[in-house]
Order: sequence, then C-alpha cells, then structure tokens
Amino acid sequence: MAILVVGGSGFVGSSLVNYLLSKNLKVFVYIHNSFGFLEGIEHNNLKYIKNFNELFFEKVEINTIYHAGSKLPSGAQTYEEFYKSNVELTLKIIDLAKKLNVKQFIYLSTGSIFSKLEDNTIFNEDMTPNPSNYYGLTKYISEKLLFIEFEKTDIQVSIIRFPSIFGKNDSEGIVKLFHNKSTNNENIELYSRGERYRNLIYIDSVVDILYKVYKNRQKLSKYEIFMAGSSNSLTLVDVAKEIIELTNSNSKIVLVDKFPPLDFDVIIDTTKAQKLLNFKPLKIEDGLKKYIEDMKNEKI
Repeated sequence: MAILVVGGSGFVGSSLVNYLLSKNLKVFVYIHNSFGFLEGIEHNNLKYIKNFNELFFEKVEINTIYHAGSKLPSGAQTYEEFYKSNVELTLKIIDLAKKLNVKQFIYLSTGSIFSKLEDNTIFNEDMTPNPSNYYGLTKYISEKLLFIEFEKTDIQVSIIRFPSIFGKNDSEGIVKLFHNKSTNNENIELYSRGERYRNLIYIDSVVDILYKVYKNRQKLSKYEIFMAGSSNSLTLVDVAKEIIELTNSNSKIVLVDKFPPLDFDVIIDTTKAQKLLNFKPLKIEDGLKKYIEDMKNEKI
C-alpha cells in the first residue's frame, strides 16, 4: 500500500510527506514545477513522479491520495487562473483516483470558503459556505465536485478546512509578518484596532490531523468534513504581543482605525475532529513558541 501526495513539495505538503515517511509509509509525490521544500530529500520509501501515468507502471497499490495542491491568493489574479489551478487540477486528480481505485481521498480545503457570519457565531462543519473571493469559491467548487464525482464509488472522502497555517516555511500570513516586524524592531500596525479574533494553526497540528484522518479511515463515514484549527482563538493584539515577547523585541503595537474588507472574528469549533479523530490541537501560544524556536534554529 502507498500514498500519493499532490502538492507535496509545498509548505504544508512537504511537512506531511516527511511525517508520513517517519511512519514508514511508502509515499509518491507529484512534482509539477520544482522540488520546492523537498529539494535534496531522498528516502527508500519516497518516489517522485512528474506524470500521473507513471503510477500505472508501479508494482504497488495506491490506497490514499492527499490533494494539497492549490493556487493561493496573491495580488491581482483572475477567476480563470484560480479555476485552472484549483478546479481543473482537482478534476484531474478525481479521474486519477477512480482509475487507481483508491480507498480514500483527503482534500485540504480552507476557511476562506466562509465570510462574515450574520449572527457572529462560531465556525463549524454545519455552517453554510459563502465564499467572497475567487480562491474560496474555487476551493468550495472542488469540495462539491468531490461529493458529486465520488458519490457512486466506494472511495472515502475527507475534507479538512484550515484557517491560516504557520510554520518556518510559510510564505505569508500574519505570524510571518509580525515575526519579521518584531525581529527588526519595527512597529506592528493592527487594523480594526487589533480587536478581531483569529484562529491560526501551527504546521505540527496540521500534519497531525491529516495523518489521523488517514489512520481512522475505517471508522469514517463516506463523506466527512472537519474544521481544523488551534484549540483557541486570540485577538490580533494578543498575537502581536506574544510574538514581541518571544522575540525580545522593542517593537510597538500601533492600533489603526482602518477596517479590511473581511473584517470579522474567526473562531473555530474543532469538537468533531477531537472526538472522532482524537485530534489534540495546540494552543496558538504553544504553536508560536515552536515557530519562534524553529526560526532561531534556522539561522544557526
């Protein structure tokens, strides 16, 4: 039995691949453009492919596919760009999964399929998606395609919706921004006066839930959705204060009376994942401590 990871060279995918290898699992990684964060990584149980057709010549059965490939929002981008990278790629992987007759399809989705809640409640699996940008829209389209395309198959489908993910290899996000500011002793400006709550998840917790979905396939229903996140949410002020303290920075927090387009709290209920998967997410504060330590070690 083996696992295929699409998007395995990226920030999240590479961390997942290394974790799966640590569990002595055979892993195939689809490489699209470059080896990314897997550059120079070799392992007896790891094999790279650059074409899905290569899998049909392997003498091993693929039982699980992780779909971690995605186009992330960055600057001005068109709907066509997001559709091609997110939806069309998902359709190709769905077709591959059917041909390989896999047992499980695990899709990494996003909290961006949601926008502001009218009653200001907590985000959970029962909330109705209402994406407000092309990224969130195309990720939600992919979610629905998984339900439609696999409905008459025996493939178990799990969708995990993540908030902002942080770790030493992340390319953007408020943790990276605040860390860069604090290490340079620059002021940190916070829109909405820093009052908005955010749920940020450290990469170790991300990999943990992804692996547990794989390990618990037998007790999952045909189509599962999980909200993933840290065990708590913090205001932006508290996140900034924590990072400034952990980095011994002289940065000052500047509260700004400006309000971004997506001006709402992000509080996530992870009860389902905790009960069904025994998922034990870190607190944001603990994730930030690990992140700061990782960044210090990277400079050594």
